[in-house]
Amino acid sequence: MQELQWTLALAPELIVAGAILLLLPLGEILPPRWRATTTWLALLALALSTWASVALSLQPARPVFDDTYAVDPLAVALKLFALVATALALLATPSLFRDQPHAGAVPALFLLICLGIMGLAASQDLALIALFIQLITVGSYVLVGLAKGSRLAMEGALKLFLFSAASSAVMIYGMTLLFGLTGTLRLPELAQHLPGAPAIIALAALALVLAGYGYKITLVPFHFWVPDTYQGAPTPVAGYLAVGPKAAGLAVLLRTVLVAFPHGRDGWPVALAVIAALTMTLGNLLALRQVSLKRLLAYSSISQAGYLLVGIAAAPRSNLGIPALLLYLIIYLFMNLGAFLGVDALERRVGSDALRAVAGAGWRAPYAAGVLALCLLSLAGFPPLSGFVGKVLLFGAALGAGWLWLAAIMAANVAISLFYYARILEALYLKPGTTPFVGTDPPALRLALLVLGLGALVTGIFPQPFILFAQHAATLLGMMPMP
Repeated sequence: MQELQWTLALAPELIVAGAILLLLPLGEILPPRWRATTTWLALLALALSTWASVALSLQPARPVFDDTYAVDPLAVALKLFALVATALALLATPSLFRDQPHAGAVPALFLLICLGIMGLAASQDLALIALFIQLITVGSYVLVGLAKGSRLAMEGALKLFLFSAASSAVMIYGMTLLFGLTGTLRLPELAQHLPGAPAIIALAALALVLAGYGYKITLVPFHFWVPDTYQGAPTPVAGYLAVGPKAAGLAVLLRTVLVAFPHGRDGWPVALAVIAALTMTLGNLLALRQVSLKRLLAYSSISQAGYLLVGIAAAPRSNLGIPALLLYLIIYLFMNLGAFLGVDALERRVGSDALRAVAGAGWRAPYAAGVLALCLLSLAGFPPLSGFVGKVLLFGAALGAGWLWLAAIMAANVAISLFYYARILEALYLKPGTTPFVGTDPPALRLALLVLGLGALVTGIFPQPFILFAQHAATLLGMMPMP
């Protein structure tokens, strides 16, 4: 009976894992003209996994596998996030990878990353966390380096591999220290044993573990791989890496600090607040000088990670922290992935992601340019778009935690970001274009852009259902109070 309950609790993950085992060999043996079938089979698996995740959300929260894996509102919400993000990114890939020799493997690699995100969101054991981080990393650098003829792709994949290897080694050393202090790797048991451990060693171990998480979240100073990797990767892959793994890193960071360090021991909230301020500031400042749209969005995504981190830092001091984080993650999915896929659509038409190449795109490719402009305005925090609602709640979380200085830094960074977002809008609509636009947007890509654009708009105009969903997901096994 217990085995059956565990199987049902893991139904979303098992569906995705089964699809990976099916699609990896199938993508290689199908003739080229049939390889796009693997994308639609992957989308079917994602739909079935979504149905199973929704069914799980109707059941009471509980730990499984001896308290190492959680089935709670937070885990289910992040699973749904991963499934939706993967499906939307996959819609942009069939036409992009059609003529490449390993095109049939692309859907399976996306599902591999999705499986890692789903597992990471629910893990309550440091060994499982390390395993799922590696699962995400392997799928990521294979996808980035899939275009073997591209020097930028090879460089981006190599940097991703090297940084992931270094950060993972540091993280595992920190996990080893925690095991040595407490004799356990389970987060709930760490909370019981850490109060009796030497504070300075516990702080050092937590800092080492955060290095591995910070690499996934793209926090400063673990962000150096991001611009080159995103520029070298196919644009839908870059957009997916900017959204999915980042959400997984934030989820596991949230679970780690709130379950294993529930009372803000060793001052981690203030440390995270300082890192958030540095991340958003450096990301925005470096974005100001970029002339490549993908590099610009890469630095923008670093700054957005700083905003998101504010929710975790404020969580022990403000009931608004976790709901604000989860709501902004939902919003971030629509506006950031929408911006990357908008750039992808324009890049396919002009053959370049240079800012000067897309000049006049607002009039010559109005559909893609319109979605890109909408998502950029949302990222900048213009009302009534969703980014405005999310930033207001994060401001409230910072103020609720008593950090007026952090709220002031956030406001200054929102103002700085307006400059580089406005540069893109100026190029799209106010500068004459000289680069010829060829072809049309693939129907599946147009569908993804439509969903993402509407998401960025609807979550801003009608935010209440999404706020309620975020509040429900914030209960975290019933331990976190509803705001």
